[in-house]
Amino acid sequence: MRVSYEWLLDYVNPGISALELADMFNLSGVEVGAVERFGPQLPNVVVGEVVEKKDHPGRDNLVIVQADVGDDSLSIVCGAKNMEIGDKVIVAKPGSELPGSRKIERAVIYGETSSGMLCSAQELGLELGSADEILILDSSAVIGEDAEKALGFDDYIIHLELTPNRADCLGLIGVAYEVAALTGATVDFPPLNPPETGEDINELVRIRVEDEDLCSRYTARIIKNIKIGKSPLWLQLRLLKAGIRPISNVVDITNYVMWEFGQPLHAFDFDLVKKGEIVVRRAGNGEFLVTLDGLKRKLDPNALVIVDGLEPIGLAGVMGGENTEIRYSTNQILIEAANFDPTNVRRTARRFNLPSEASQRFEKGVNPEAAIWAQDRTALLVSQIVGGEVVRGIVDCNRASLEPKIVQLRPDRVNNLLGVKIDQAIIGNILNGLGFKVKSAGTNLLEVSVPLRRADINIEEDLIEEVARLYGYDKIPVSLPEGKLIENRESKEERLNDLVKKIMVAGGYYECITYSFINPATLQYLRLPSGDPRLNAVPVQNPFSEEQAIMRTSLIPGLLKVIQHNINHREMNLMLFELGSVYEPKSLPLQELPAEIKKLAIAVTGMIPEANWIESSTEADIFVLKGILQELFNKLGISDVEYIPGIQPFSHPTRGAFVIKDKRELGYLTEIHPEVAEVWEIPQPVSVCEIDLEILNSLANPVPAVSPLPRYPAAKRDLALLVSKDVSARRLEETIKTAGNDLVTEVVLFDVYEGKQIPEGKRSLAYSIRFRHDEGTLTDQEVNNTLSKIQQALFALGAEVRGME
Repeated sequence: MRVSYEWLLDYVNPGISALELADMFNLSGVEVGAVERFGPQLPNVVVGEVVEKKDHPGRDNLVIVQADVGDDSLSIVCGAKNMEIGDKVIVAKPGSELPGSRKIERAVIYGETSSGMLCSAQELGLELGSADEILILDSSAVIGEDAEKALGFDDYIIHLELTPNRADCLGLIGVAYEVAALTGATVDFPPLNPPETGEDINELVRIRVEDEDLCSRYTARIIKNIKIGKSPLWLQLRLLKAGIRPISNVVDITNYVMWEFGQPLHAFDFDLVKKGEIVVRRAGNGEFLVTLDGLKRKLDPNALVIVDGLEPIGLAGVMGGENTEIRYSTNQILIEAANFDPTNVRRTARRFNLPSEASQRFEKGVNPEAAIWAQDRTALLVSQIVGGEVVRGIVDCNRASLEPKIVQLRPDRVNNLLGVKIDQAIIGNILNGLGFKVKSAGTNLLEVSVPLRRADINIEEDLIEEVARLYGYDKIPVSLPEGKLIENRESKEERLNDLVKKIMVAGGYYECITYSFINPATLQYLRLPSGDPRLNAVPVQNPFSEEQAIMRTSLIPGLLKVIQHNINHREMNLMLFELGSVYEPKSLPLQELPAEIKKLAIAVTGMIPEANWIESSTEADIFVLKGILQELFNKLGISDVEYIPGIQPFSHPTRGAFVIKDKRELGYLTEIHPEVAEVWEIPQPVSVCEIDLEILNSLANPVPAVSPLPRYPAAKRDLALLVSKDVSARRLEETIKTAGNDLVTEVVLFDVYEGKQIPEGKRSLAYSIRFRHDEGTLTDQEVNNTLSKIQQALFALGAEVRGME
């Protein structure tokens, strides 16, 4: 909000400078972004009066002007001819300097001496008129007065950086109340009594609001027999100080009044309003409106429009239509002042990319009381500046409450919250200074009547904030907060989750974090059958898009999408993991919150590791996943984990297993079926696993167990077995350990072979077995006897020892 200090003085006189006022604003919580002078300094540039004008004897396109500047009369050669005798103009004397470092000196122009220059608005840095016409001042300008003062260049512009709740300060009257509260000055309301003549307005126009939820108040005035032209210079200069480009006298007046009251207005050419009717309604599908910027807009029921009974003539609160635009031929106007729904205005302005000072005010909310004030003020200024006849009366379609809000305030509550003792009388004076009405409602209780312009004041705490900022934040003593320090340790689950992440990262895996909301179609891509609990997903009531329509029941879709994204960017070799929650509802629709279950998902694809000069790469498969899981289990102190063959609906038919510990299912690992991978546009094998972290954490014992070093040496034997493919390596390992009793301390599978020399349906497995006894060194006989027992147990499984006849 740009606040002209000189303009503000029309409504309140704080008795201090603009810079001092800016400091007070900052201390009271109304942030000032900058304070700047309106115009440059213009030494030796003054107001002059044209006393003589004649043609240049040597050039037809030049004139010689005699200008009275008070202390002298200067003869000036000029190229512009729009000035007349008696006009007040800006004269740059010899030795002066204009904006852009343009120095003015006495010169001879085609034989005639020119002692200075008559200035155009643009030569003075003003965005008015054209460069080839002299700026003509108001007749009230004083001859010889410094141009800086005459043009208001010595005024200061205070830039207020308002928060969204302070819509009241989007008008100078609201700012004046703020200044009055800060300085103790009084607010002078501008005159609001326009002269009315002629017939009643209700005989000329009918107004109907069909969608009252989007327009709580709509008012209209009509002014006849006007003449459109330029605004007086003082009005144009004030608009420039507000950052608004002057257009024509009527349009400029509506902008001027908006800056005064914060109430946007719009003027329609009433002769172009068909049927003498105004209807406020939602737009219909297929309707169009050419707005004032010349663009044809396609409308729909989301937009509120002003209709003249036949077609739209304006986007409510955003921009008027070209079909009722004010023209130089306009003879009578209808002035609109309304209260439109802030949300609807904001959405319409964003949709059509039409931000404006008016839409900004509607978006933040305007004072419903200000509509009539703005109508009267506009009518008065039009009658004074433009002329014309103000038709008697105002059409007012209003359903907004015009009663002020009543909020109760306890002075003791003020002092308790602020930590400072403020007398009740001071509290009352502060609130009265803001234009609130305060009266006692009992012991330690005040009843505060809040004016409608302060829509941000609704509860007691809002009033306390007003008291605090106007009393002075700098007067409130600073004290350190008190409280007991408590020890904040990570829970066991948090520590274990961190450990899992470290183990995965140490294994060369990269952590992903994907959305908890997924597309329902991704569960169908996994081929989950009807009845699968993972299809029982919690729907999101107001999703951003279909991509985030449900809460995930598995982490796998998210990881597959990450792999797809990386492969599309030619990253083919990936080792990824994610720790995240899945959500399992007990019933749908939800009667209670769904269960939130932490899971670990891992995915690998491509060549692992990437090729280098030390080691070659192998294609990532489920055994890579098994390896990292085994490392994870070892670090967490979980032993005797089994991998039981089994598949998921989205698995490769023969490549999958369930992860079991003590008959509890920890999760699964599998290779994704090629057809499922193809749906995700993944052209290479992908292996994934998903582990229940809650079960894992319940089994984990990450504290290292220390055992003494063995005192006696171990004996080692290798055993190559020929066995049916139906017999798992796990079963063979358990058989060896069981048959070897306590003497077998380690069994390692070091070779698997299938191919020539191996009968069909069988495979060769080679184990390294380590024997040791805690009470002495084992003899060869003891080792061989134990090995013989192991062989007999293996024979019972149908195994053959290779190399034995």
